[in-house]
This record gives sequence, structure tokens and C-alpha cells, in this order.
Amino acid sequence: MGGCHMIQQNLTANYDSSVHISDFSLIEKLGDSALLGKWFVFLKADWPRRSGMERLLAVSGLSGAAKPAIFFRGGEELSLPGVTISPIALPRSELVSLTSDKTLYRAHHDTVRLLIAAPQHRQPAGAKLTLHLSLSGNAYADYPLTLDEYGMYLWSLTGLPEGVYEATLDGFEAAASFEIAEYRLAPLHAELVQQQLSGETLRYTLAISAFGQPYTGSIEAELQERGQRTGGREELHCDREGKCRGIAKLTGAGPYTLNIFAGDRTASIALKGSEQERRETLTISELGEVREISLLPLPQSNVCRGIYIARGGSNNAPFTVQRVVGSEVEITPRVEVEFLNAVVVDPTRGTNEEHVFEHLPAGQGVRLPIPAPYGVVLLGAFIDGQAWEGWCGVLRPSELQLQCEAPKEAKPGSRITVKLKTGKADRIVPVQLIVKDARLIAESDPQVELAACIKHNLEDWRKQSGTGTVERQLADYRQAYMPLRPHVMRAMAMPLSSMPVPTTPSIPTGSPRMAIDGQSQLAATPAKTITGQQEQRRAAGPSRATLADIRLAFPEIIYNEIVKVQGETSVEVKLGDSITRYSIEAFALSPETQDWQRVETTVDALQPVYGELSVSPFVFPGDPVMGRLHVGAASGGAIAEVRHDNEVLPLFHEDGSEVTPGLPIPSGSVVLFPVRPGVITSSVRDARKGGIDVSERYVTEPGQLRHIARRLRLLTPGDEVTMREPRVLDLKPMPGLDRPFQMFVEGAVNYPFGCIEQTSCKILAMFTGYITNLEDAEIARKSAPIRPVNALRAGYAQTGRKEYEAAIPAWHKRLQSMSLPTGGFTMYPPEEGGANTPDTHYAPQGVKHLLNLPTAEHSGIRQKAILDILNDITSLARKAAAFYKIDLPPKDIADCHAAYQVMTHSNAQRERDKAAAFAREQLQEHNGQTYVEVASGASAHNLYGTAVARRQETAYAAATLLAAGYAADLPKAIAATNYLTGQLNADGRLYSTIDTAASLALLLGLRSAGVVTTADGGLVEVNGQQMKLADVLASSEKVEALRCIEGVVAVEVTTEVIEDWRTFKSVLPVEVRLECNGRAQKSFKAGDALDLVISVPRYEPGLIAHICLPEALARIVGGGQVKRF
Repeated sequence: MGGCHMIQQNLTANYDSSVHISDFSLIEKLGDSALLGKWFVFLKADWPRRSGMERLLAVSGLSGAAKPAIFFRGGEELSLPGVTISPIALPRSELVSLTSDKTLYRAHHDTVRLLIAAPQHRQPAGAKLTLHLSLSGNAYADYPLTLDEYGMYLWSLTGLPEGVYEATLDGFEAAASFEIAEYRLAPLHAELVQQQLSGETLRYTLAISAFGQPYTGSIEAELQERGQRTGGREELHCDREGKCRGIAKLTGAGPYTLNIFAGDRTASIALKGSEQERRETLTISELGEVREISLLPLPQSNVCRGIYIARGGSNNAPFTVQRVVGSEVEITPRVEVEFLNAVVVDPTRGTNEEHVFEHLPAGQGVRLPIPAPYGVVLLGAFIDGQAWEGWCGVLRPSELQLQCEAPKEAKPGSRITVKLKTGKADRIVPVQLIVKDARLIAESDPQVELAACIKHNLEDWRKQSGTGTVERQLADYRQAYMPLRPHVMRAMAMPLSSMPVPTTPSIPTGSPRMAIDGQSQLAATPAKTITGQQEQRRAAGPSRATLADIRLAFPEIIYNEIVKVQGETSVEVKLGDSITRYSIEAFALSPETQDWQRVETTVDALQPVYGELSVSPFVFPGDPVMGRLHVGAASGGAIAEVRHDNEVLPLFHEDGSEVTPGLPIPSGSVVLFPVRPGVITSSVRDARKGGIDVSERYVTEPGQLRHIARRLRLLTPGDEVTMREPRVLDLKPMPGLDRPFQMFVEGAVNYPFGCIEQTSCKILAMFTGYITNLEDAEIARKSAPIRPVNALRAGYAQTGRKEYEAAIPAWHKRLQSMSLPTGGFTMYPPEEGGANTPDTHYAPQGVKHLLNLPTAEHSGIRQKAILDILNDITSLARKAAAFYKIDLPPKDIADCHAAYQVMTHSNAQRERDKAAAFAREQLQEHNGQTYVEVASGASAHNLYGTAVARRQETAYAAATLLAAGYAADLPKAIAATNYLTGQLNADGRLYSTIDTAASLALLLGLRSAGVVTTADGGLVEVNGQQMKLADVLASSEKVEALRCIEGVVAVEVTTEVIEDWRTFKSVLPVEVRLECNGRAQKSFKAGDALDLVISVPRYEPGLIAHICLPEALARIVGGGQVKRF
């Protein structure tokens, strides 16, 4: 760094595969008149005389003053005297970003969202990509997707099991990692105010705060590399503004994270761009002044597009470029230049533009336009008879002028308005808007990823370019000799004074429009915590908690959508109930101009009086675990109370002394209380002003998992559902079956595996979703003038249809790969290790799934490509049915699936009546629930287990009765439906694809029968008052009890589900120990790095260890304290 040095880089080599010499004797005569550089071919003015061609050119009337010539090697093929030079491929950049909105997701609750931004891949036909998801290094699932017209896609998925995941894109280097676990967040915020990298040393400044106030006192900082601690902890001291300074050594591959410890409170900071290949400096210009770039801030650096540019010294190069950031670059010669060929390359589009100058005097600069987002400038020149070439990279700043405005403070749970602005009022600019709890970090963001793509491409240019004099002669290339080709003479006939510089044809930059809305989601489960304890408090009596709304909902990702902004757009967002800081991140992408920009702001969710609970998500009964309540009040004094299942708990100061009940304590205090499994409710009241804050958390025992499930229940006249039923948290009447139907279909589509049976179920679900979305869009289109809300419904249906349309071809291809010429199917595709022999275990069941598909003439599908796929799948299914000897319709009715096949494929009324009678007989009531009991010796029982076989048979029995159309069978079919929907898990799925396929048939039957009342009809009694269903749907009153009076009413019942690990059979001996520095120990001190070692007698495929950590232990990941993983 620094100083002044002379560049003396001789660009010499003795081999170039692009050089093809046809007349070596002619090339030898040229000698040093014909030189070859990295990107240019140089011909000195005396080349005609030295080659003996001067007289020939004169005879041809082409004589004139000889001039030097410089040809660019990155355009067309060059045909010169005695040699042909093939063009060199320009290093193209691949701008692809794959990022998550956070690193840590809450198990059984959060929706994982990944943004794909690929501005070079927007096409009308739809750029189809495949997202690979791996779990703990093993392949988990593949997801086909289609980018939108902006080259973006916001991918979403719910219900992933706990573990560490990596997402990658097929054919690209983009990757994103995240973890699914149970964790808690500590009331501590850490902000990276400043950072500077010098060699391996990173100096940083942090701002630490809690509840909107600066944190003062000592903290500890620890550096993590890929989740592993590197080195020890460093003690730092925060001043009155909460600021502290530290130093870290970055010596490994990265990426790195800073973890902050303030007692038992922790926070994390992602050091974005800290990977070794991203942080290491790269020289992008040696033209007079050396310029270096890094993705971490360098000393005295400027930033552009997430890339930091710093000065690295000076030299005596004949050209100077002082600024490598701008919409144009100024190149100034230090000496007189005889001839200059300046080429500006656009690496993102693969185009280039040449600019030729003659007799440039010293000091006279030339300005060249730079494409967005960046360009590479190549210089070839003759200076004082010497050939010289050089290069530099130039970044063009964003011109989007993106702004994101939001209030600085807001009340928890309130609605705020986020205003997005761009300087492009003439066109739509898509903007990803994320509002999230700032304590949860993401390891990267789209701007950092695209900056890394640029740096990677500039590294390629650095390797293929050079700066200095050129001395390589064409005569050095003996090994590339080839016969003379006729077209060589065309170059010889050019007038010396006007030899044109070859140019590359311009490549169109516009890309076709893609076939799917990038905002669509694969799963639509709302990420919102709901609990019914507030209602229990109202029934329990006049505690202080009844005086205020209880803070119950603590979502961490408040908003993550792609917003289309034309000039200015406002988005209303409802904050969660946490007392925290929210980060608001906006990323705008304009693919037409290859431009993007990212901005960020924050909003503090504060209120005059608060009590923030910090408790472990689970506690073993009897363990001496203490929870913490952080107290604040504007008057300076607060009165606190904590209850466990409505029983008042004793409170203690941090020094161990007991808090006197009812007496005020200072604002900013932390009080402790014993924690047991159950509902923990805190209430804090301002001692003088009377304001009150009530918050609630739920604690379970280790191994007990609490989920929130939303299930459909159908009510016939006389049926009632109330909040008094066990574990019911919320009741919501539905305007028909559309929403629960779509959620179930999406859940079926999202099964991650792909054997023949699972693939068949996914295909059935995809066609079901595609066809029903076609129907919804058509209904909405026809009725839109009457009911404008249907226009929105049509939009959703169109989005869903496109999504299924994009996925169906990929899974059709997978099905084809498992089809054998004999007619059978393999278990898995051969390329995935599947045996190339017919599977007889699951394949017959998969064939039966496929036989449930509608025929082409009854499907309503009009698009030829999808219709052709349906016809081909039907052909494959019927061929396989013959191979596996599956009759269609079945000759004998041995189970309810056969009865359903007879009902849907037979035209004989007698056979249909037999099928209905069989289903009617099988469906029986057992202890208040209606289902089909499966005999223990039945084949389905042996294959799938009792529960799956029972659900499968029950669904097909109910679907058979609905298809039969007898009114007397309707109550039994609905009772069976309620049994099945009560079996759905927290993600809206059943256990397997076997019972899922059967339930799809049932839901289709319900939809086709039209028995469920829509918003236009139905009469109900709500909270003792008789109302029309439409009035209930429009009311905001909480539903405590709902009774059906007329019609069949659909109700979404939100319930609490407790899953207990202790119910599992324990037959595997397991040993567990904690190790510190490789040694097993039983006592440790705070801050020790421990290894959890689990030993089993032998490993068996499929073994999974679920781990709950006690209060004293935690893994710090992504800003959270992981407690179960």
C-alpha cells in the first residue's frame, strides 16, 4: 500500500491456441512489427515494408502513408497477413443472488423465505430453475420454479423439520444456509456502526442497546466462523452512548459472525462479505493510481454497490484513471499517444464498444460511457513506437434513487406505514420489502451477493488482462502453423490509412417475460402465534391482566413481499407485540437497466410502561430455573407481578433479595422468578401514571412440543363448536371450502420426497390445484362486474395456476424417468440410484393415485402443453395398471378405494349402487367419531400402518358417498370429513402421501357436490345470536360459540397441540456426555465451549437425535439462543 512504483510487466508467452499461422515466413519477416497482447493485436506502421507487401499494395492502388493498427481480440475473428486469430471469449458475469430473510427459523412456526434475484434471466417464456435443498449435507428435496418478468422469485416453504439446511440453484454458484430450531431472543440489540479491514485485522465499532436505551458497562465479544468459535472472548466497555470498539482476526475461509454477551443476554452481528474470497483485496486498476476492492470496508475507502474501493499507491503508467466509480470514466494520457484503441466491455450483457483515437496530446483526457452496473475498460496503444496495453474495472452507481421511509418509533402491535420511493416514475420497479426483528440476522443480502458476483468476474478479468508494454511477437508461435486460407487476402487489400477495427455485433439486452409471479408462495400457512389464555384470564376473574390487552403475538418476520413501485408506494404493516427494534430492508431491482439498490432503516417498538419476559421455551419440572422480567416505566417506578397458570409467583432482585409485592421498583430493573411448565403471565403497572403492560409466554417440559394447528370442521344443522372445548384457541367461520382446500393442496404439493408413490401423489395434487385454480379464475372473471372482490380472487387463482404450471413439467419428467418399457415403474429414477427393475411394493399404489386424475376431456384444461402432459400421464398409468393387473373399474370391491374407483369410472348403476352400499357399511361411528376400521390383517394395514390405512379408507368411503349423491348419506360423509381434518398436523398435512391422495379425492368430492354453504347463504347462531353467515363473516366480534341452523357451514378451528416425546417407545440405548477441550466433565464455567457427544451401539440409517438444552446451555445462532434442535 502507498508509495510510487514503476510498472514493468512484459506480457510474454510462447503459446496461444487462438493463433493460427498460415504463412510462417511472412510472420518471421514482420518480426517485432506484429505483436500480440492479452486483448489486442498490434501492427506497427512499418509492417507493409517488412513483410514485402508494400509494392503489392502500391500496384493495387492502395498505397498511402502507413499507419499503425490495433485490433481487439474479443470481437470477430481477425484475418491478418499470414495469420488468423480466433476471438477470445469475454469473461461474462453471472448475476444471481440467493438469500434468506434470516438465518434462524422457529420450528413448526416460521415460514422460510428465500429470494432469488437474477436480472439477466428474465424471459417471456419463463426461466425455469431448480432449487436444491439439503439437510445436514444430505439431499432433502428439489423444487422447480419459474422467475417472474423481473428475474425474481420469492420462494416460501413451511413445515420443514429441525436441522441445518443449504439451498442451492442448479447451474449457479448461489447458495444460502439456514437452520430450523427452537430458540429464544434476549432483550439486547447490537449494531455494527463501523468496520475497517487492514490485512487480516478487522477493527469495528458497535452500538449496544436494550429497550431503546444505550447499554453501558462491560460486554464480551466472540468471533464465530461457520458456527464455530475462533479464539477466545474479548472484553469490551460500552460508553454512555452504548458504543464500544474491538479487534478481530479474520484468518479462515469465513463467513464470520460476532456474538455479543452481556451476562445471560446475547446478540449477534453478521459480518457480511467476510468470506475469504470476498474480503481479500483485488486490484482493478493500475492506471496511474492503484485501486483495490473488497467486500469489507478498507481504510479510507468509498463504497459503490456494496463494494469498497480504496487507493493502493501510484505508478508511472502512461495513462491515469483517477475515479473508478461513475457513469463515465476519464482516461488521461501522461505522454503523447500515437494511437489508442479503448474498448468498454459490458460483462453482464457480453457486449463491447470500441473507441479509436489518434495523436492524443499529453493531458488531454477522453471520457467513455460506462454501462450499468459496471464495465471493464481495455486500452491498447502505441506510445513512442512501443505497444502498450492496460485495463481497469469501473463501477457505475445506482440511478434508482431508492428511499424507504418509516416512523422512528411506534407502539408494539400498532400499524405503521412504510413509504417506498424510486426516481423512476415512468416504470415499475420491484422492491423486496422486509420488516423483521432486528435481533435476528441474515448472513447475507442481495446486494452483497450481487457484489460478490461482480468481484468474482473482475477476478477473471484480472487473470486474463495485464498492464504494461507488449513484446510478444507473432513469430513466437511455431506450434500453431496451419495452411493458408483463402479469406486471408481480404485483410491484405485494406487501405493502410483506413483499416477498420473489428467490432462485435450488439447483443440485445431485453429479455423475454417469465411465466410466474415472483411473489407467489409454495405454502400459505400464516406465521402468527395464537393463544387462548387471554380468554381464560377473562373467565378467571379480575386480575390486573384483564385491565389491558395481553401481548401474545411475537412474530419476527413481520413482512416479506415483493412490492411493485412506480414512483411511490405505501405499505401498511402491523408490528408484533415485542418491545424491540425492527429493521426495514428494501432491495430494488430494475432488470431493464441491470440496476439495483438496497437501503435500510429501523423502527423502535416502545411504550411508556413495559414488562418484557425472558424465559426458556421449556423447563423440566423441579429444576431451579429462573426467568427474567425486564421492567420499565416512564415515571421511573413500576409495580410488577408474574403469574404461573394464574398463580402469583414470588419475585426477586438480581442480588437475591425478595421484591415486596405491590411496592414499586425502579424503572430499568430486572426481576427474577421461578419458572415451571405452563403459562407465564407478567403485568407491569406504572406506579404513578397508571399505565399497564401485560405479556405472556408458554413454557413446556423438555420433549413436549407445543404447536398451533388450524383445522376444518363442517357443521350440519344442530352441530355446535365452542371455545370451551379442550385446547381450542380460536373459531373462524369460512365462506366455503376454497381456502382450506387450497392450503391442503399446497401441503400435498410440498411433500419433499419423490419415490414413485410420492411422485404420483404430488402430480395428483398439482393437477388438482391447477384445475381448481382454472375454475376459480373463470368464476371470478365472469362475476367480477357484480362482485369486485372476485378480481382479487382471480389474481390469486392466476398466480396459483402459474405456479402449478411451472412445476408440473418437472414432475412429469421425473415420472417418465421411472417408467419402464414393460409398463411398470421403478422405485426411484435410475439417476438417483434406483434399480432398473419394476417396483411391486409402492408402485401399484402410485398407479392408483394416477388413475384418480380426470380424463383430458373432463379436466377443463385448455393449454396444449399441460393437456399433452395429462394425456401422457394417463397413458403411462393405464399401461402400468395392465402391468400390475389393476382393473379399472375394479371387478371386485374389496376396499373403499376400489369402491371409489367403481363410482368414478363405472357407468353401470348397479355397480355404482354396490360401491355406495359398501362404503356406507364400512363407515361407522366409534366413540363419537366416524371412520372406517381397518382389520389388523388387511394388506393396507401391513403396508402403511393402522392410522394411515384408516384415514385412507375413510376418505375414499366418504368420497364414494358424495359421488353417489344420496342426501341421506351426507351427514355420514361430513362426519367422516371432520374425523380426517382433525388428523391434520400443525402444517395442514396428514402423515403420508397415501392418506393425502385419498383426502384429495374427498375434498374434490365436497367441492363438486357443492354441499358446503358459501358466504351468500347459511344461517348460524353466534354467541347466542342468530345471524346470516354473510353477517358473521363481516363482523369483527370474537366468536365464542357457533351453532349451525341452516346449511353446511365450514369453520376453521385453531387448537393447541402438545406432542410428547415420552410416548415414543424407547428401545435404543443412548449415552450422552458433555466435553470441554476433548475431555468429559460435569462442571463448567460460563463461556466454556462444549461439545455434546451422543453415543449409540451402532449407526442405523434414519437415526435422528432431537436435543433440548437446559437453561444453562445454548447455541448462539443467527441472533437467537438455540434451545432445541
